Amino acid sequence: MTSERQPALAGRFDILPLESVLFGPGASGSLAAECEKRAVNRLLVLASASLARAIDIRERFNAATGGRVAAVFTGGRPHVPHDVVLAAARMAREVGADGVLSVGGGSVIDLGKAVVLCLAEGIDSSAALFRWKVVVSPPGKKENPVSTAAKVPHFAVATTLSAGEFTHIIGITDTTRGAKDLYLSPDFVPRVVAHDPELATHTPRSLWASTGIKAVDHAVETLCSPRAQPVTDALAADALRRLTRYLPVSVRDAGDLRATGQCQMAAWQSVFGVTNVSLGLSHGIAHQLGGRLGVPHGVGSCVLLPTVLEYHAEYTRGPQQVVAEILAESTGQSGKLGAPELLRRFIAGLGLPTRLREAGVGRDELGAIAQHTMGDLMAAAAAGPPLGEGDIEKILNQAW
Repeated sequence: MTSERQPALAGRFDILPLESVLFGPGASGSLAAECEKRAVNRLLVLASASLARAIDIRERFNAATGGRVAAVFTGGRPHVPHDVVLAAARMAREVGADGVLSVGGGSVIDLGKAVVLCLAEGIDSSAALFRWKVVVSPPGKKENPVSTAAKVPHFAVATTLSAGEFTHIIGITDTTRGAKDLYLSPDFVPRVVAHDPELATHTPRSLWASTGIKAVDHAVETLCSPRAQPVTDALAADALRRLTRYLPVSVRDAGDLRATGQCQMAAWQSVFGVTNVSLGLSHGIAHQLGGRLGVPHGVGSCVLLPTVLEYHAEYTRGPQQVVAEILAESTGQSGKLGAPELLRRFIAGLGLPTRLREAGVGRDELGAIAQHTMGDLMAAAAAGPPLGEGDIEKILNQAW
């Protein structure tokens, strides 16, 4: 009796030039050595306005960096509009910043990446910024200008679970078009990331919960990716286990530093190796919900991921079974309910919306959202055959 040998594993795995991750209580207080190592002496600190109201940003991070704070910018807005990018870059030039420190959620961290790009390429206008965006032309043709100029070091202290600190992607909103554009270059990823559960206690619980679902979305779409790899499969599955176990605990009790730290670790796992897989339609549509209507990315994941899974069930049956098993184990419910329904129940249990209408999205907006999604890089990489504008509008109606 003979058996046919299976093909050996073969492929390629690229790693972003992230240099260090500091994690655990107090991790954000030990950045001085990281600045010293990279010869950084004048930092522009970008901080979310809500965090700046809770703590003295300049005092806290001047101490953490050994007196290296040159200026603090708290004028950021969700989804990173052009005018905010240009204003922050202008401040960086005015104070002679030789490094950037982002403290906050995904929008603040994306703003830090954008400032680094502006400093490297001399960008001082929207027209100049546009030259670096990714352009997608259906059916999936992509133009991706890659910035090769030297970048000042970027340090990121994350206070949500959106995990933008681990990616090479910037989302910037063109408010004229009401659309979010993506910018990609491997060296957009911050050099040093700090995850400090103590600092994350200041994050509003609704924001913490919704960005936790964004991390769930990363993990699920990684598992469902047509380019899935063994390393990313293992980490995404473990991220999902940690999130479904510890996210509800950390939402109930912001002071539970163990649960918070477990969620932060899961957020990192959920996007590890993101350059090697493709995220999908839930992310692509959520970008445009944010750029056009201001829907937070985490809320976008809450209302879209279950419906996208239903729509792509034929092409992602195996990964969805894995997702269902993990959710069933964590929640004590039957895996026979399927991944989409188990996700909806988990999301609703956190007090978050599961339908577009619950997130304030009018049905009259769905056509415009579908149109903008056709130009989104992640939507173009979704599982299954290429989608048209009508397909995306159908998904939006199902999610409404």
